[in-house]
Amino acid sequence: LFKEDNSTPFKVGAILIDAGHGGKDPGAYREYKINGKKVLVQEKDITLKVAKMLNDRLKMAYPDKKIIMTRSKDEFLSLSERTDIANNLKVGEHEAALYVSIHVNASFNKTASGYEVWYLTPGTRRTVIDESSVDGDKTLLPILNSMLEEEFTTESIMIAKFIMDGMKAQIGKESVARGIKAEEWFVVKNSNMPAVLIEHGFYTNKEECEKLKDANFRRQCAIVDAKGILAHLGIAYKETIN
Repeated sequence: LFKEDNSTPFKVGAILIDAGHGGKDPGAYREYKINGKKVLVQEKDITLKVAKMLNDRLKMAYPDKKIIMTRSKDEFLSLSERTDIANNLKVGEHEAALYVSIHVNASFNKTASGYEVWYLTPGTRRTVIDESSVDGDKTLLPILNSMLEEEFTTESIMIAKFIMDGMKAQIGKESVARGIKAEEWFVVKNSNMPAVLIEHGFYTNKEECEKLKDANFRRQCAIVDAKGILAHLGIAYKETIN
């Protein structure tokens, strides 16, 4: 549906990068003793760093489009505020937006590790078209909403697959692929566009937490995210991971 070629009526006009948590909401956090020092690791800090690196790469590869972040500093945004930003994005006629939410996982099982990509479960229905678009024909509204939601779900699954395949290929030796999953995440459910949520590893796993603290590993995550998103759009991104 949203590929960057002439075979479909739609093009991507904007990509919104959502750095999960922030401000008074730290997300997952844990204090570790690393090299003899106590270190507090917070999800909000890692998500912002990965999101900024992803933002830089998408802007470089996709300069003529809107690449926007929900937050660019340590500030609190409610889930509804994040989705409002997404749904108020202005794109041109026959253009669409993509929503990418950056997160880090946590588990009571301290050995749990790996990365996941989530999309909205197909069983959930969103109102993605308002009544003004159907000239008051309320019988047509649910049909069009259902059709467009199916397309959004398909696009979300395709983006998730590109990102997951890239993760397996690029950082598969450093982290475990936990697969593509469907869930009714609020931040994804309420964005009226194709959307994915990426979990880049587990803070609650000490070994993986140390990787997430490493700037080079975070850079690898950003490169993989960028490659997956751009591959879905038919755009080659050649930055290598080393």
